[in-house]
Amino acid sequence: MKKLLFLLLGTFICFSQNNRFIYEVVYKKDSVSKDLIRENFNLDATTEDIAYYNRLYYANDSLFAAKNQYGFKGYKLTSFLIKKNNNNEYQNYEYIGDVNFYKINEKAEQNWKITDAVKTSDGIHLQKAVTEFGGRSWIAWFSKDIPIPYGPYKFNGLPGLIMELYDTKNNYYFRVIKSEKIPDTYKRTSLENSISRAIPVDQNKLNKLKLELYDSPFKYIMNGRLTLPEGKKLQLDDGTILTKEQLKPAEANERKKIKSFNNPIELDKAVKYP
Repeated sequence: MKKLLFLLLGTFICFSQNNRFIYEVVYKKDSVSKDLIRENFNLDATTEDIAYYNRLYYANDSLFAAKNQYGFKGYKLTSFLIKKNNNNEYQNYEYIGDVNFYKINEKAEQNWKITDAVKTSDGIHLQKAVTEFGGRSWIAWFSKDIPIPYGPYKFNGLPGLIMELYDTKNNYYFRVIKSEKIPDTYKRTSLENSISRAIPVDQNKLNKLKLELYDSPFKYIMNGRLTLPEGKKLQLDDGTILTKEQLKPAEANERKKIKSFNNPIELDKAVKYP
């Protein structure tokens, strides 16, 4: 699309400023299912850091700026990533369905093999690179015309922005669909609120917490950490609405969902549920 090419070339001219790249992400939560989930994620490349997060956070912040109120239909908490420019570690803020965010600091390095294969997409010259990361084989198409060495999620280290990325088994597909300059007035209010209350953990502790949540899917309500007033109902991510009395009988079905939605980007970190 000419509009995308124009926006990206404008980004190239001012790449030292604060720029946002919007990725369309298509993926499978369940690797054996044919069902696909389609979402948009922001990659903010600023003079201070890199942030990768679900665009729903941006929409929620926009609503807050306009009406001084949070929340809209479809808004939900999701995991996100921050990497400071003076640090080679990613701060991974994980939301696992509990009431808390958990923070893991970890490096994410890929050993890329840049090939001679090239193509043009929407008027943008791209070059192919391949790598192994997180238990998957990946193919990336990057543009040297946009000298930002990042891409979606934790992918980094190529001599240009990753415009397209997918694994060889078609579980995840990322594609830049738009770019824009980040307004000087924009504040990541939703992300900052989550960052301020994130609990530092390591991967082993996070896996243990996921197993505990599997064992008791509604523990944060049952143990009183999240209040569900009498007569009020809980809406799950899939739209299911439950009263407090229905939570215990619904646990088995919730465990089934948790177990089936076990196809993370980094497959080698997938929790092995009972």
